[in-house]
Amino acid sequence: MEYKWVINKVQVAEDNCIVKVELTVTGVDGDKSASAAFYRTFTRGDSFVPYEYLTEQQVLAWCFAPEVIICVGTDGAEQTITKHLKDEGEAQVAGQIERQLAQEKIEPVLPWAEIPA
Repeated sequence: MEYKWVINKVQVAEDNCIVKVELTVTGVDGDKSASAAFYRTFTRGDSFVPYEYLTEQQVLAWCFAPEVIICVGTDGAEQTITKHLKDEGEAQVAGQIERQLAQEKIEPVLPWAEIPA
């Protein structure tokens, strides 16, 4: 399966830092395809690249970096969750395509129906 990630839109703060990236992943497997939309938010980090010097690859790398989330339960206990946008996005799209293929198996083309050329 082939995946393509596209950045659709970015939001920039007053200091030219990207604070939100909206992106889409599309997966293609033969004649089947599926897409899913995601976003990633950022706070100003240690490294800064002026907006006009950013590349698509740089912003995608930021989006694909592991995101560590700390949750605090009602009992005060902390739990750390690490999210991997790229892996999660591609798995979601792969699941959509698998469901399309499974649907074809339970609803096959009628043997006497003409198959378009």
